Amino acid sequence: MLRITSLELAKKHLPFLLDLWHIPEVMRYADEFPGLRGWTKKDGPLTAWTKYCEKRAAFGKAYTQFILQLPDGKPVGESFFAPLPEGYKFGKWKKPPETLCLMGDIKLLRPYWGRGLGTEAIKQVVGWLFMNTFCSLLLVPPHRKNPAAERVYEKADFELVSETKLRRGHRLMSLSRERYQLDTLD
Repeated sequence: MLRITSLELAKKHLPFLLDLWHIPEVMRYADEFPGLRGWTKKDGPLTAWTKYCEKRAAFGKAYTQFILQLPDGKPVGESFFAPLPEGYKFGKWKKPPETLCLMGDIKLLRPYWGRGLGTEAIKQVVGWLFMNTFCSLLLVPPHRKNPAAERVYEKADFELVSETKLRRGHRLMSLSRERYQLDTLD
């Protein structure tokens, strides 16, 4: 039985999402990805929804905001992935040309940390992304001071990208479609 589910953002989830981004302990090592996301916690729900819909129309399912919720429907976190533009760099790593790479992350409310829910949720999100997009590579940037986040991504088969340097304290981890498919066969 699933203890957490991930679903695509609906307008009704925006107040939760915007509140989540204002919790200092949740956002301590996180980034809102304003350049990739196209909207921030400073936007009101209507503006955020309009910008989300515009980005979704432009990029399709490769641009997806997920809400993470318990079986009773209570939202407890979020995950977001968006396509990287051509020429994107992270430290020494550069996006391979003409390759759909998605970057994102996961955030949970503090009472749900350390229970394996983040791992369960990111595995669902990864499966959804590889089933619903033409993405070749998923990337996540855990902060070096947040080893719990790095462990969550490792449990979902992400690997540290060796040629990167820290960027504002963040490392870069990746999971290719090929690795995901091999791991799901095991």
